[in-house]
Amino acid sequence: MSEADALPVPDRTIDTSGTLCPQPIVETAKAVRTLGAGGVLCVIATDPGIALDMPMWCRATRNEHIATFREGKAWRSYLRKKGTP
Repeated sequence: MSEADALPVPDRTIDTSGTLCPQPIVETAKAVRTLGAGGVLCVIATDPGIALDMPMWCRATRNEHIATFREGKAWRSYLRKKGTP
């Protein structure tokens, strides 16, 4: 069983590939606003900085960081919007 198999199915996925910091986090902030409380977002990025930036952004915004991991040449980051559905 891979790490991805244990993750929740995202309500929305965004692809920020080819962009550099801070753009993946800027796009994440926009996408999170479209989710309902408890919604799950998957962010695909090629900027390795996402591995540090996403957990810090989630802590700062009180959203739940679920996981960030490398998958091939890209990174996948999962978060859950704060609040109960």
